[in-house]
Amino acid sequence: MAQVEMKYRHQRLLEEARNMQMIHQAKQENLIKVSAYVFVSCCQPQRIAMALRRLPGVVKADALLGASEAVLVVEQKSFESLQSLLSTVQSTPGVKRVSVKLAA
Repeated sequence: MAQVEMKYRHQRLLEEARNMQMIHQAKQENLIKVSAYVFVSCCQPQRIAMALRRLPGVVKADALLGASEAVLVVEQKSFESLQSLLSTVQSTPGVKRVSVKLAA
C-alpha cells in the first residue's frame, strides 16, 4: 500500500512541477495578463470614455446609456501595473468613483 501511495504522490509532484514550469515560462514570455472590467462613475461618461481610451492598457472604453457611468476593459501584465492604471483612472478630472471586477 505504501508503494502505491508513494507512486501517486510522485506523479502529483511531477504534474505540479510541470504546471509551475509552464506558468514560469508564460510569465517570462509575457503571456499571462491581468484583465478587468472597470466601472467609472462620472458626470460626463462620453467625454471620460474618450479620454480614458488613450491610456495604455485600456483595451476598450464606452459610455453606458441611461447611467452616469463608463465601462473600461483593461489589460495589464501584473497586478501592480493594474493598480497604477486604476490610480490614473481615479485621478482623472470628472471621475467620482471606480469599481473593478477582475476577469476570470
